[in-house]
Amino acid sequence: MTTLSALGDIQPIVRASVAESVYRTLRNKLMHGEYPAGQVLGIQELANALQTSTMPVREALRQLVAQQGLEPMRSGTVRVPLITPERLEDIRRSRVLVEGTVAEWAGPHLRAAQIDELARLAEEITVARRSREGLAESLEKNRIFHYTIYQAAQSPVMLAVIDSLWLRSGAYLRAMRELLHTDAVTADRLHESTVQAFRAGDYAAARKFVETDVSWIFDRLAGTPLHEPGIPHP
Repeated sequence: MTTLSALGDIQPIVRASVAESVYRTLRNKLMHGEYPAGQVLGIQELANALQTSTMPVREALRQLVAQQGLEPMRSGTVRVPLITPERLEDIRRSRVLVEGTVAEWAGPHLRAAQIDELARLAEEITVARRSREGLAESLEKNRIFHYTIYQAAQSPVMLAVIDSLWLRSGAYLRAMRELLHTDAVTADRLHESTVQAFRAGDYAAARKFVETDVSWIFDRLAGTPLHEPGIPHP
């Protein structure tokens, strides 16, 4: 007869709920800038596109509104927040402060295998950004690169803050996608420099590289005319 102790190593099977899957799909789209500033997201349209009922879509949108990745409208729908210079600067300085701090916290916890993975991702991001076809891939790998670092800090509270800030940054990333196609992208070298700093145990330097990396796109946005709907010209 099989005893309970003999089954102790078996892990329960966890299935993501439909609402969670819908939430993650929409969250990733927002983070990657697939929805422009000011775009209204209709519940039924999203449900049709995701081939699900409206209930999980409503729940996912409520979560995203709570994280300020979306904003509610009087009509009962939601939209991607409009871009303003003031909001741009507020998000930039918040991300630099939070992500730089968390990167420095993460340093002592990063294992050699994780640093090797970061080096591989940095190289793949550089290659993917060389072509327009690789943009989506580079954005996702960039997210994985940063979150590998931030998760190592072992701070669920700060990770939730970072989630919210990345959600709010998506429309800005969309507005400047063309910058990611240049042959010499500063952000690529910053990824590599970040990895080298972690290998050397220089966590203060790693923090500085992450801060510069985070502010890179925002610094260019601040001095570039933007033409997305709802984006005022500087």
